[in-house]
Parts: sequence; C-alpha cells; structure tokens
Amino acid sequence: MHRAYIDELFSSIQGEGLWIGQRQTFVRFSGCDLCCRYCDTPASSQPIKAGDGPKNPCRAQRTTDDFDHDEVPNPLSAADLTELCSRLVIPGPSHPWLSLTGGEPLLQSGFLSEWLPQAREKFRIYLETNGIQHEAMNDVRDLVDVVSMDFKLPSATGLRPFWDEHRKFLSAALGRGLFVKVVVTRDTVQDDIVTAAGIIVEVDAAISLIMQPASGPLAPEPHHLLKFQKTALAMIKNVRVIPQAHKMLNVP
Repeated sequence: MHRAYIDELFSSIQGEGLWIGQRQTFVRFSGCDLCCRYCDTPASSQPIKAGDGPKNPCRAQRTTDDFDHDEVPNPLSAADLTELCSRLVIPGPSHPWLSLTGGEPLLQSGFLSEWLPQAREKFRIYLETNGIQHEAMNDVRDLVDVVSMDFKLPSATGLRPFWDEHRKFLSAALGRGLFVKVVVTRDTVQDDIVTAAGIIVEVDAAISLIMQPASGPLAPEPHHLLKFQKTALAMIKNVRVIPQAHKMLNVP
C-alpha cells in the first residue's frame, strides 16, 4: 500500500479560479518538480527523493472552528488521511469538497489511485496541478471531478517552456471539469499568451482560461493585464481575470 507525504491539511475557501469562494478542505501534498519564481508555497515544494520524503510532520487542522492543529508523522496512510479530512466536514446539506494541492499532487499518483476511490465516497475531488504530469493524469482522470490546470508561462516562471507537456495534459484531463489558469507577472510577454491560447484552442476552445495576476513586486501593470485578456478573448470564448481572493481576505 502506498503512503503519502502531506505538508498540511486545513479548511478554507477556494481563493483561485472558477470555483472561487467555495468552502473546501485543502490537502497540500509535499514535493514539486518545478521551482517557479512566483511560488507562494515554497515549504511544500521541496522534491521528494525515492523512499525519502520530508522529515517534517503534516500540520492537520483539528476542527473548522479554530486553527489549532495536530502534527501527524509523515508519510500518511489512506485511512489516516481520510480520517483527518473527515473531521473538517461541515454538517449540513452541502457536499464536501477536497482540494488536492501542493507542491504537485500528481507526483504521488500511486497513492492517489489507491486513496481516491475511498475518498470519493464522502467527498468531491478538486485537483490543482501544474499540468505537466500527463501520464499520471491519465491514471487518475476518472477519480477527480474538477481539474484546475496551470499553464506555466516561461516568461513568468523563469523556467523552460512546457508547451508539449501542457498539450498532452489538456487532452488527458478534458471532460473532468477542466479549466486552465495562468499566473501573469510584470515579466509576462504577449507571445506566451498567444501560445497558451493557441494550445487551448487546439484541444477545445470552450475550455475557460483564468488569468491570475501575481501580487507584490511581481504584479503586472494593469494595462498589460487588460491587453493579455483582449488577446486571449480573440481566440477563446471565456477568459477571466481573477486575483487570489484568499490573500485579499487574509485567510489560509
């Protein structure tokens, strides 16, 4: 049986993308295969070597009434993680959601393949991913309900382009409540917007594109942001500019 390395587990509102404002339980997986210059969760992004995960425990929120937490030793079993998530369910008619975030959850796809059939008995599953691990996406595509896929624009990340990986990932995730998010910064260039929109159109022009402006010193100029949206709207039906609401509201 697989076990997972989890950085933290907590209840909050979804602060990004099309499902902004929805209450979700966040499961932040440890480990990432990228190092974007705008990353806002560096503590969870250290790579996991084979058989050797992070030494720090998982910080697991105890109840939805406060932010006290338990420190649970890593790695966690599927049963352990389900129990920790279940104690953050809000009683009532709403169907609880889990947001799988990171780091990059799909780096632990073996665990997800074993755990998600069990988790889906209680929760709907919202996957936040950097949109590169297309083979892992194929393995879990029928086990998730919504896919929030990042396009990593090289001018924003400071990394090499991942256009081919993104194209393959789009095809793998199509039909799973898929939308695409791009973080735009002061360094983002128009050519990256055109390339990203073109790849989306190749797969399905009905896929929504969310432009998320970086905050702080990396924030884009307002006129550039509007220009980027205009460019993408000439190619894609639904393009929205949505900032990170949780940062504006000062919630986790």
